[in-house]
Amino acid sequence: MQENDQLVVTIHLIHGNPIKFEVALSASKEFGLSDDIERSLLRNAMAVELDKKLLLIPYNNIKYIESDPAPPVLPQNIIRGARSLKV
Repeated sequence: MQENDQLVVTIHLIHGNPIKFEVALSASKEFGLSDDIERSLLRNAMAVELDKKLLLIPYNNIKYIESDPAPPVLPQNIIRGARSLKV
């Protein structure tokens, strides 16, 4: 369980193990996470500085990205308030 001031991100890869990291919520707000989500759709890779290393993760190897908690400000095209159902 993370602290309230931390954003936990899990990148689930098509090939390879998930990459999980946390970042301070204040930092995520500082670089405009909502705008970055939209701009990321135009890029070929996600760049993350993790443990003093730079990771470039090609989007074509990302199955999905999980953010916990969801950022408070999201682009307009995001479905909000959804909940999981058992299939």
